[in-house]
Amino acid sequence: MTKELDVLIHEADEKKAQLTAKPPLAPDVEDAQQERFLFADIYNSLAIEGNALSEEEIKRVLTQDEVVPGKPLSDHLGVVGYRDAIIETREYVSRDTRITEHEIRKLHFKLLIAHQQASGQYRNYNLMIRGHRPTSYEKIPYKMVQLVDGAGNPEDEHPLKSIAFFHLRLEKIHPFGDGNGRVGRLVVNTMLAQAGYPPIIFELEQKQHYYQALEAYDGLNGNPRVEPMQLFLTTLVIKQLDTLLELT
Repeated sequence: MTKELDVLIHEADEKKAQLTAKPPLAPDVEDAQQERFLFADIYNSLAIEGNALSEEEIKRVLTQDEVVPGKPLSDHLGVVGYRDAIIETREYVSRDTRITEHEIRKLHFKLLIAHQQASGQYRNYNLMIRGHRPTSYEKIPYKMVQLVDGAGNPEDEHPLKSIAFFHLRLEKIHPFGDGNGRVGRLVVNTMLAQAGYPPIIFELEQKQHYYQALEAYDGLNGNPRVEPMQLFLTTLVIKQLDTLLELT
C-alpha cells in the first residue's frame, strides 16, 4: 500500500469514528438526507450509463409516477428498477446478508425490469468493452464462485481495499450482457454499509476517473493495478463522511 492510500484510509477511519461518536441525526434530518442521497445516487449511477433523465425528473418519476415527455420509456424503467434494487440492498444490509451469486443475480433481476428475458441471467456470448475482452462466457460461473468465495483476497486486508478489489474483479468478469456497472456499484454500497461506512455516490463528473481506475485493472499493458480504484473509492467515502459530519 502506498503512502497516499495509507493516509486516505486512515483519514476515512478517523472520520468514521467521529461520525459514530456523534448522536444520531434527528429523524426529519435523517429522512431528508436519505431522500437526497437516493435521488442523487440513482441519477449519477444511471447517467454514467447514458440515462437521459435529470435528477429532478427522476424525483418526479418516483414520487409522482410521471412519464417525462420526450424521454425514452427504457430510461423510466431503468429508474424504477434501480430504485427497487436499492431497496433490496437495504434488506441485505439490515440482515447482514453475505454477498453471493444469488444476491448479485437478484439485484440484476431487479434492475433490468425492461429486459426480463435476460435479467438475472449470466451472458452466453462473448463481447468487447472499450477494447477489453471480459471473461469468456464459459468461465463466468467458475469465476463468480471464485469471487464470492473470496479466493485471492487476503483475510487481513482493510475493508476499503477489499471492497474496491471485489468491484474490479466483478467488472472484469462482466457476468451480464447489460447492467454490470450498476450492479457493481450497488454491491459496493452494500458492502460499505455492512462494514460501517456510508454508501457513496459515483458522480457523473468523476466518470472519466472511474473508468480510468477500472481500466488500470484490465492489464492491457501487462501490469494490472488495483490501487487506482482503492484510491478512488476511499476518496468518495471520505467525501460522504464529510457530508454527514456537517449535518451532525
